[in-house]
Amino acid sequence: MRKQLATAVVVALVVAVSLTASAGPQARVSGRVVDSAGEPIAGATVTITSAELPSYEKVVVTDDHGEFRLLLLDATKVYVFAATAEGFLTYNEEVKVPVGTTDNEFTFTLTTGQERATAREQELLEQPGYKEYGEAKELLEQGQTAAARSKLEAALVARPDLIVASEALATIDYDSGDFALALESSERCLERDDESLTCLAIAANAASNLGNDDAHARYMARYEELNPDDPATIFNHAVVFLNKMDDENARPLLEQCLAADPGFAKCLFEYGMLLLRAGDLEGAKAQLEKYLEVAPDGPDAAAARETVKYL
Repeated sequence: MRKQLATAVVVALVVAVSLTASAGPQARVSGRVVDSAGEPIAGATVTITSAELPSYEKVVVTDDHGEFRLLLLDATKVYVFAATAEGFLTYNEEVKVPVGTTDNEFTFTLTTGQERATAREQELLEQPGYKEYGEAKELLEQGQTAAARSKLEAALVARPDLIVASEALATIDYDSGDFALALESSERCLERDDESLTCLAIAANAASNLGNDDAHARYMARYEELNPDDPATIFNHAVVFLNKMDDENARPLLEQCLAADPGFAKCLFEYGMLLLRAGDLEGAKAQLEKYLEVAPDGPDAAAARETVKYL
């Protein structure tokens, strides 16, 4: 009887050892894939890899509750869980769980590209310079121009290379009608970025209003060099031929200008008058009427109305 009992104990021990050996360094893992609001994402794909096991790759798909389960056969390694779903950015997380455990639960939160961009923008706006620039934009939306200008100055003290702040400052100064200050602000902007189209345009227009023809020509030439397809650039080239009464060369430029911007008022008026000179009365009338729709109070509106009356 004792011999049978001893034999039974030995068999039990062998079975126990055998079960332990077969289990090995395993661990069970479960998890959920959710969106930024915590709602489960069904059908998300979770891919598990490990740098320590180059040939290892396991793929699971979440159920209707956004959940998944799997068994790691070798829990001594570090794994990377990559969760993906349509419309979301991929989320990666390194996972190392204790050997033999069964209660390892993870939640992977996926975000959209727009959510990520918004978060990064918010982070950026918290940095010195960007913070003041963001506050200036809000003040401008509220119509508090003077306060916004002060914020922009503060932004440039904190971050002198913040070109958007320089451009906004130059724009405020130009819109205020202080062309001397606008020219000064735009030139400061151009010292930091000589390819800022906004500041080049403001510098050229401010110089023109101040009667500084040399500065106007210099800034306008640079603007046109950097932005040859801009309707204003094309129109300015057309004006050179119009001033010489050379309609043949001006016409394709005016047509190119209107192709780039069908509502460009100056091009509409000059093209209408060119068609009138060419004897295309219907075409001239159509262009001048369109000009009056776009710029009913424009500088050439009176001339356009008188001309339309006789067409």
